[in-house]
Amino acid sequence: MKAGLAIWLERPLPESAELAAVAESVGFSEVWLPDHYFLRDSYAGHALMALRTSRIRFGTAVASPLLRHPVLMASSVATIDELSGGRAILGIGVGGWEFPTQLGIPLRRHRAVVREAIEIIRALWRGEAQVRGEVFTASGAKLGWKPREDIPVYMGARGPRMLELAGEIADGAITHGISPGYVEFCLARLATGAARTGRAAGACELVPMFEVELDEDPRAALERLRPVSTIMAGGEYAEELIEVFGLDRGDAMRLRQAVRESEPDLGRYVTDQMVQAFSVGGSPEHLAARVSELASLGVRHVITTLRGDSFERMAERIQEVGKALAGLIE
Repeated sequence: MKAGLAIWLERPLPESAELAAVAESVGFSEVWLPDHYFLRDSYAGHALMALRTSRIRFGTAVASPLLRHPVLMASSVATIDELSGGRAILGIGVGGWEFPTQLGIPLRRHRAVVREAIEIIRALWRGEAQVRGEVFTASGAKLGWKPREDIPVYMGARGPRMLELAGEIADGAITHGISPGYVEFCLARLATGAARTGRAAGACELVPMFEVELDEDPRAALERLRPVSTIMAGGEYAEELIEVFGLDRGDAMRLRQAVRESEPDLGRYVTDQMVQAFSVGGSPEHLAARVSELASLGVRHVITTLRGDSFERMAERIQEVGKALAGLIE
């Protein structure tokens, strides 16, 4: 099992770079950074991390080609790969709630956005891009140096059609949801997509990404996770996934309506069932048991997410999670 660590770029980048060094020291395989305009720049963060570490890899979870054109993404990721000695990963997805609500960018043609962006990026890494698609164009675009061609590309994917696309073209699929039914659903969809293009069933690995709160008091851990579960359980996703996630349909629809209407105190609509479908809260032993369950279902790679707290406390939490997973991760 590989275990990556996702951290929120809410602190000065030198501190985040030090946290990457802590993650490397306790066995994490990657550090994943969100690529959002309202956070510190992910590529600058990866550059500092590359200089503070020697083994751990760096990924975006995830970057949107609607915010950075694919030609710029290709250059940025290839630069980090060169700087780090071949340790970069591109994590790519359409984008989140801020695109239509704050930036006036409509989220349409999701699969075309991702498919065309990946096609352009990989073509640039090979030497030249000639793409005229529904969303993007790169006519004769070329990088000024020759990067590594096989930088891994992981897609953010949640719904059935996006998961199948990941199975067709990606090296990995980063998803939110850790209930057994949803994991099995994802693996089946990835296999369907892979078969469509003649790839092996495991060509695209499933990578569940989930928030972690360690506490010997499971109730306290669940309460801290309740706010971050709001959008996971009540956001915009195919209604057919409600039961697949293991959620009660009535509870999920009430939360979704409250989110749409921007009601205050959304946490009161988030059930324990919702928290446990998207995150892990409890003792170190409980975390190890949940990750072991994922492994038994066929998952070979996870991303744990930590956010908040002071630098010192965050470093401690990274060490605690690393220690809890020490017997499971490579």
